[in-house]
Amino acid sequence: SFCVILLGFHVVVLLLLAMQLSTFLQASGAVVFSLIRHSHAFHASNCNRQLIHRQFPNRQHKPSSPDLLAKSEDNQDEYGDDNDDDAISGIDADDWRAFRAQLVAGNQDGSGDAKTSSSSWAYDSGNMIEKGSIILAKVEPDFCYFGLNQQYFHKSVMLVTYHNEQEFTKGIILNRPTNLFLDDEDFLDDNGEPYFKTDSNNSTDTDNNSWRIWFGGDVRGLYADDSEGGTEIVCLHSIQTDLARNVSEEILKNVFTTNYEGARKLIDANEAVSDDFWVFAGYAGWSAGQLEEELNRESWYMISADSETVWNELTHQRDDNTLDPRDAGLKSWSTLMGMLGKQDEARAVSESFADLSLKEWAAESILFNSTLPVVNESDELDELLKSLSPSISNSIDSAESFVDLAQRYINDGIQGSVLRGSSKDRSPFLLSDQKLHKCSMLVIQDDDVLTVGVLLNHPMTKTYPIPLANGDDVEFPVRYGGSFGIPGIIDQPIIFLHSKPELKTDVKVGEPVGKSTKGIEECMIWICSEQQVAKAIDAGRASSSDFMCVQGFQIWPKEGIPSNSGILAQLVTGDLEVVDKTLVDEMWKVLSSQSQLTLDTLEKNFQTSLLAWSAGGKDDGNSSPPFVYDSTVTTSQLADDSLRYWTEAFLLGGVVSAGKYDYSSGFD
Repeated sequence: SFCVILLGFHVVVLLLLAMQLSTFLQASGAVVFSLIRHSHAFHASNCNRQLIHRQFPNRQHKPSSPDLLAKSEDNQDEYGDDNDDDAISGIDADDWRAFRAQLVAGNQDGSGDAKTSSSSWAYDSGNMIEKGSIILAKVEPDFCYFGLNQQYFHKSVMLVTYHNEQEFTKGIILNRPTNLFLDDEDFLDDNGEPYFKTDSNNSTDTDNNSWRIWFGGDVRGLYADDSEGGTEIVCLHSIQTDLARNVSEEILKNVFTTNYEGARKLIDANEAVSDDFWVFAGYAGWSAGQLEEELNRESWYMISADSETVWNELTHQRDDNTLDPRDAGLKSWSTLMGMLGKQDEARAVSESFADLSLKEWAAESILFNSTLPVVNESDELDELLKSLSPSISNSIDSAESFVDLAQRYINDGIQGSVLRGSSKDRSPFLLSDQKLHKCSMLVIQDDDVLTVGVLLNHPMTKTYPIPLANGDDVEFPVRYGGSFGIPGIIDQPIIFLHSKPELKTDVKVGEPVGKSTKGIEECMIWICSEQQVAKAIDAGRASSSDFMCVQGFQIWPKEGIPSNSGILAQLVTGDLEVVDKTLVDEMWKVLSSQSQLTLDTLEKNFQTSLLAWSAGGKDDGNSSPPFVYDSTVTTSQLADDSLRYWTEAFLLGGVVSAGKYDYSSGFD
């Protein structure tokens, strides 16, 4: 009973402390800076992002790790007990999180543990969200959302820097270090000018500081433009001078945040050097109640940890010269999982599909290499072509052919054309829009306002019945046409397509999509109504297999000058390719053999989709495509696997193949 009373007293004390601390919650106050987009940093564009990369500079100094939780002779725990038998005797009792950790560690019923190493500790705090908490991504082996989208959240470790349940929650990702170093001149103030300019006449080696950048999150991150408010910079440090406290906010005991301006003030006052700061570009954000909902869905672990745990991981990321940005901080995540006693869970989801996708995201987004070519807007057209796909509809091999394509697109449009996904070595749809990877698509509309296409290679689980004159119904598998027109979100009408010659010439079922100089009967694919389909089947002129039933659209709005708008950008870069008209009939025949999506038809439909893509043109990819970093899986195989997972997750309604995935070779 004494233990129960003591525990109740502790809980009351914690509640009072929490109420006091909540009144001091405030925004991190990080001053916003943009990263200069010139040869000292990077340039980004929507269509063909080219990164200008920096080599690691020669560092003139490497300060020792921060003095973490140094204890004085009389700094004992609140019970005055320094007995070695105490599981957490090294925890600083002045830290109220440590006080709570003592309660957790003292709990002997197995419901929770505070794992400690030396004076460091961490424990699962349930759904309690507070500034200074660690958010640890939870990974389920049968779900791969972060393998398909927002890969940077997969196995992420985040520090909550602000929380107000009525407003929003803000955090920075701690385990996504880049190899990008920026100089002082690369940071812009609110007026768009470099905050610090080097005087070339009087500069010394110490005038211009070098700052290593961490990817902090997707909000106002590395590639944010002015319309998004530019890149927000947050600097973590452990400096505790009076000036440091004046320009910083304490997030956790011995963990402070400031902005670039504050960091420079400390350097100018000779109280710090640039290596004393961990610089994060961007942050992760949640609207009011959003993080709570995600915790209830068991997307995250909410962790309380001491500052030594945080600094140990950050210092390791900084000082281990063997680390590669493509490692993506996976070891840091595993370390935290181990501190929670969840080693087995971490091992069960190691070397997964999502791990490989994260590495590819890291290779694309946070790996900087100065050997990559730079393409400026003023480059000549033939120079631009060298940076594009080697084949755009297997015909773009000169400036003249590029101009011909652009002129044909401007004058005639591409309505009625069949397109397919890119044949590049590395699919542009590996990390997003997987539905377009090796797709087969018909352009059904192309005008001054937009381009509209329908995907043909993605049968769904639903069917669409059409009543016939004899009273029977004929069922048509419904194909997913695109992201516009998802039932229950944006309903769009069902459309029917056919490519049967007799229905074009004899009974004229429907009308052609697009136009042909040889007459309408030469148009490849026709569009028709439900009534026309029923009439043709009733008359014995066609069967259900002659038609495709599609719901949903892909839309490309046109903005700016015609030659740089709509779908043309993806044609120019080779993300999509125009299929030669002589190959369309074969693609159609292959796709017609697909059936309603079920567990039993999943594999056949998927392989048929890939066969149809192959029928639409040659594969210009390298016979030896690149491998995902530190794996034996090629990027081409991973892109196919991404499409497979997308099909299961979004069309079948749930991932069923996660347990069949092999890290060394993909799907069994």
